[in-house]
Amino acid sequence: MPVHMLSEGGGRAEAQIPNHLQRIEIKKLTLDSECEDKYIKGHVVLKYPLNVLPNGRQMLKAIIQEHATQQSSSGIMSINAYFFGTLAKDFSDAVKQGGIVVVTGFSLIKSPTANKDKRHPCQLELFEEKKATVYVQNPKYIYVPLNELKPGVVVNVYGVVTYYKHPFPTKGTDYCSAVTIMDQSGRKLSCTLFSDKLEALPQIYKVGDIVRFHRIKTERFQGELKGVTSAGFSALTFDGRVGGPVIPRTGSKSYHFVEEDQRMLEMLRQWAASRCSPSEQNLSTVQPKQFFDLTCQLVAKAELVKSVLLKVWDGTKCSHPVWKVLEEEDILEGNAVLMYELQNLTVDVQVYDNHIEVAKSLKVMVHSIVVYIHFHAFSFISIDIILLFNLALSICLILAYTTQTYLSHKPIMLVSRFQFPFSKKVNSIKFSFFFFLSVNEGTLHAQLERYQQQSVTVLTAHQHMKTTSLSNVKNCKPPQKFRIRAKLKSYEPKSLYQSVKRCCPKCRILQEIPDDESLAHLFQDASTRPLNLNLHNDFWYKTAVGYTKNKQQIAFHFLVEDDWEKDAEKTSVMVERASLNEIFQLSRRFGNIIPVTSSEEQLTLLDLSAPFLIQGKTCYYGCKNCSNVTDVRPLRQFVQQESWEAATIAQSLGIQLLQHVFLVKLELDDGTACLDAILWQDAEKFFRSLASEAEVNVALQEELERTMKTLCPPGKGFDELPWLDCCIMTYSTEDGVFNQIFDTVVAEETDILFNC
Repeated sequence: MPVHMLSEGGGRAEAQIPNHLQRIEIKKLTLDSECEDKYIKGHVVLKYPLNVLPNGRQMLKAIIQEHATQQSSSGIMSINAYFFGTLAKDFSDAVKQGGIVVVTGFSLIKSPTANKDKRHPCQLELFEEKKATVYVQNPKYIYVPLNELKPGVVVNVYGVVTYYKHPFPTKGTDYCSAVTIMDQSGRKLSCTLFSDKLEALPQIYKVGDIVRFHRIKTERFQGELKGVTSAGFSALTFDGRVGGPVIPRTGSKSYHFVEEDQRMLEMLRQWAASRCSPSEQNLSTVQPKQFFDLTCQLVAKAELVKSVLLKVWDGTKCSHPVWKVLEEEDILEGNAVLMYELQNLTVDVQVYDNHIEVAKSLKVMVHSIVVYIHFHAFSFISIDIILLFNLALSICLILAYTTQTYLSHKPIMLVSRFQFPFSKKVNSIKFSFFFFLSVNEGTLHAQLERYQQQSVTVLTAHQHMKTTSLSNVKNCKPPQKFRIRAKLKSYEPKSLYQSVKRCCPKCRILQEIPDDESLAHLFQDASTRPLNLNLHNDFWYKTAVGYTKNKQQIAFHFLVEDDWEKDAEKTSVMVERASLNEIFQLSRRFGNIIPVTSSEEQLTLLDLSAPFLIQGKTCYYGCKNCSNVTDVRPLRQFVQQESWEAATIAQSLGIQLLQHVFLVKLELDDGTACLDAILWQDAEKFFRSLASEAEVNVALQEELERTMKTLCPPGKGFDELPWLDCCIMTYSTEDGVFNQIFDTVVAEETDILFNC
């Protein structure tokens, strides 16, 4: 086995590996280094998901940082390491992020991403067949109390959330979130967290949640200690209530959680129960400069230029004067009579920044909407206190239900009427349909989960349509659109990655993803064609000829004027006479690969059965029916461009670009009839995923598999299957009548809330 586990006891890891191996520091590695009988030792600061290359071989990338005992991180270098074949699978199963590894039998090549990621200029490649071996010592995590933190170190911490801001997009490609935590030491730590993946940031619902941060870095900023994300940062979030579930909220598929972690979690819960509980208030008791929770009714709403206004009330009257944001009532959405009668009782809540979209989703209905909200009241004028309510920019959990939804669950809810300490005029109105639910936040969460289980999909439009039985759908003449409620009995294909097809948006033809064997034959045929030396070195490209191990010539036509080695990631190169394996090896190094062949007069693309453009793992294909390709000379206009868009390249070459789509067949049953429906044109919206990514991303493929098992749990009887709310359109073709799902998505929490 190429991966060996080292014992945690006693001696150094080096004492447990073969004596003839000698350690070499990462910073001393060069392309000329003699790697035989050498090893490096380091921490796995980041481990990427296991992936499958187009040739079917498994590959895993990890970032290894020099193992050192000193506290300071100055001078420590990290390096990219790539594991292939069964070694990649064993590494994925055995090595935890943060673990110590000893790596031997590696080879070194130039890293094409060194300028971008600022890591070692070389990268490691490890193959089991080349006797590569990994020795692993997984971490025993140590958690540092917040009052013992020092600047410039990377640590693991636990804490109770006292302040947070939901993740929001930055001006770049990352998401950002701000969190302040506190532990039993009484010290607080404010953290600014960044990630290019939204799910990697902590999934915090409320103040009082408990978070665990691994590999967070401390820095001194404006005299205060701050926490920031570092390489390998990960987060778990737990319900902070005593007796709450232990299962964490996390975007990671694997995490380290042992008995010691559970003990720390329960200790923090007990401590937080008496010290950090959020403040539940009503309008009659709220004071300036106070953050508090309020369960209230949404009376009206207005979308302003840079904010959203919510008019709310809770059955009590604020003891302080309140600032009114709007005087023009005509732009408010709501019941005019009710707004008039409650004009002196409601408070205006302004919603800003990343909470705007959530606020827009709320609908003002005839039946009251109960909103659980955490916001901020502060003094607007200090002499005569006037309160201005802002939804806290960093703390916002909105749970919205209609009273109809609540009343359908009377046995588990405590329902009481609003008390109206108002004028006789207000009391004269019939308030029979307004109810205030005296429930705590835990009950709201339980109710959310209960309601979510009733339907695992939600509609993005057409909520006004009445539900139609499948028997009526089958009896109606197409074309028609329906809203149905049914259960998913089965689906095809069972492996969702097989549902990814290529579709021409012009002629609508669907094509299967070509297998590696077919592509290999196509490139093999091209590799036997002679090179036309007269076509080398035109004014817009420079040609270099290389040789494979079998002394096969390969021509590289570089579309650059300067030295391409300065920035290989952005280099565009036309490749001639390369095999499929060689093409994909080159795609790991260069930014854009265009497979070509030479005729007597010019360079041309290969047959469109092959990709015309390869960018990393993504291959772009053209439609044979709708494309009109002559030669590759139109690429001259892109010589000076650093970024290539596949659609622009295709258009210049006369290629009709094929798009990636999902195609899934669903068997639906509502008890009145069975009906086959397809997911196609709206499938990406349904899965909230791109088909192009599902073709190459193993982690996304696994996520899709889990989604389908949620919609159609294996081994369950019909009564145990979840319900799906769907929109279906029926239409006729020459091949018969078809049913297609549209305007439907897999449910998330906010979907359930704002579509109820």
